[in-house]
Amino acid sequence: MATEAERSRWLFHVVERERWERGDDPYRPDSLAREGFVHCSYRDAVVESARLYFAPDAALVVLELDPTRIDALIDVARTPRGPMPHVHGPIPRSAVRAVLSLDEVPSREDARRRAMTAARGPRS
Repeated sequence: MATEAERSRWLFHVVERERWERGDDPYRPDSLAREGFVHCSYRDAVVESARLYFAPDAALVVLELDPTRIDALIDVARTPRGPMPHVHGPIPRSAVRAVLSLDEVPSREDARRRAMTAARGPRS
């Protein structure tokens, strides 16, 4: 089950651009019917998820989701790659706060590098 902090974190969902541009409201990816939930990630795992589950040349977009605008149950699966949120219902378009390119989402490595730089503080 998700902790309170996890429930309030923004979610990210990678989808093929063509699929997203169909304009379904609410959005129901195939995984919802097949597995009973929508696969999501937290920001630092988005790039890795895209690399694992989509072809390198796939035209992808990343949906930035506000979990407070999703009425469905959101739980967090503990995986070897870290916590992965699952949305157990359709996602209303009103929950999509931004549609990003994969390049606009920092990878786990980028996030780690920024954290290390911030921890060192400003250089004189």
